[in-house]
Amino acid sequence: MRWATLPWRKSQESLNFPVGITGIPHQLLDPGARALLDALPCYVSLISPTREVLWANKALLQEAGAVVGLPCHQLYRLRHSPCPDCQLGRALEQGSVSLWEESLPGSMLSATHTLVQAVPLVGSGGEVLAALKISTDITGLKARQRQLELSQREYRALFEGVPCYISVQDRDLRILKTNRLFERDFGRSQGRKCYQVYKGRQQKCEVCPVERSFEDGQIHFSEETVRRSSGEPMEVVVYTAPIRDHMGQTFAVMEMSTEISQVKRLQRELAALGQAVAITAHSIKNILSGLEGGAYVVHSGLRRADPALAQKGWEMVREGVGMAGRLIQDILLISKARTPKYKNVSPQALAAGVVSLFEKRAADLGVELCLLEPGKEPEPLRVDPDAIHTALANLISNALEACATFQREETGRVQVSVMELPQEESLVFQVEDNGPGLAPEVREKLFREMVSTKGSSGTGLGLVVTDKILREHGGKVRFHPGAQGGTVFQLVIPRQAEAGEHSSIQEGVPGSQGQPPFKEGSPWKSPGTC
Repeated sequence: MRWATLPWRKSQESLNFPVGITGIPHQLLDPGARALLDALPCYVSLISPTREVLWANKALLQEAGAVVGLPCHQLYRLRHSPCPDCQLGRALEQGSVSLWEESLPGSMLSATHTLVQAVPLVGSGGEVLAALKISTDITGLKARQRQLELSQREYRALFEGVPCYISVQDRDLRILKTNRLFERDFGRSQGRKCYQVYKGRQQKCEVCPVERSFEDGQIHFSEETVRRSSGEPMEVVVYTAPIRDHMGQTFAVMEMSTEISQVKRLQRELAALGQAVAITAHSIKNILSGLEGGAYVVHSGLRRADPALAQKGWEMVREGVGMAGRLIQDILLISKARTPKYKNVSPQALAAGVVSLFEKRAADLGVELCLLEPGKEPEPLRVDPDAIHTALANLISNALEACATFQREETGRVQVSVMELPQEESLVFQVEDNGPGLAPEVREKLFREMVSTKGSSGTGLGLVVTDKILREHGGKVRFHPGAQGGTVFQLVIPRQAEAGEHSSIQEGVPGSQGQPPFKEGSPWKSPGTC
């Protein structure tokens, strides 16, 4: 209701009421209007153009006592002079209805904050006779408003400040809102489906904790592997919680994801170390048996004065000592962190040095081993040469063993090559064999568990060590099936050496989700044959 439509007398001449101290009638409102205003649970006063109170309703009289005749600034502000920010001027001087909020510290009223509406009362000649001032106590409302604003600021600080990725999703798994950390690592994602953002999928995940929270209104969690917008994989633990409306219905779900890549890596390394202890015990037992056998042969040769027999025993002892040394070195490499000792080395020369160490072993196994000559000599590479030597030696050793154990008419062949990857600003050491390849169950476990295809003669530490060395260089190990069978392994080392964590990955496995099949002419194709 607009107060300007309330019934009041049009002029003093039509009334027989007493005249106020200012000569302006103090009863411009008819009895019905006064009764209605007396019933209101707010403060109502009639203010003259000189800012004096002509009339007050019951609520105001009960609160402040006898206020008729007082200046309004004394009643509402306890001031002895007019308020410099008086808002009644618009109603009294311009004849316009006005609305404002007014703080009342130290007034005659218990309210500290009011919502005020001023309505001019206009005479028959168009002059403003008085203004009806209606003040509603909103002190409690303002307190709740301040508390709400504080809660909103606290929520915003929490939403943006927590060290985890937060998104709010609807029933279609469409992202409605994200926090700053999410936007930094996954990009602006509002309006997109979560599985598109997290995993680059076109179909939703088989088991989705967000859907489960929508279904039962409970908190759920899972562990997932996702990819940042840069393509870098990341392992996260995901918690989902329902967001309900005032009816208790779930209309959205908040998903909170925390990166646990480092934790999972440590778990795998600890598991690998524990597995290594068990495997090592068995391996050491075999090594000791070999050493005992070699020592017995040496003793027999010396006792019989047979140099050939003693030499054979000595070779057995040397082989056993070498196996023990390599086993201990691998365990030390995976059991502690180390910083690479960088030097500038020739990649081709480093590869040649490793290949030369395996020439005799390759010949004994009946496997052809060669190092391909590059079209252009690669530029020097800054790496830890001893560490890369170990990593490359592990790959060549595995490739020779794979070819030697594979029964086929074609001669076993291992090709080693060095190539530049300008598009990735990296250099690659590649080892390709024509062996039996890797079974799917083996591919899934590589670099995560100690896997060996050598039976009792292998510990599975080699690839774990290789992966760790490459991660310490900020690089990664990649593998895919060879064009003519077998397997291609690559050590990818960035030209700008920077220690960091990169996941070793499987590339180009035909039929694997998200990975392209091997194609002729791809950058991973072997540059030639031996």
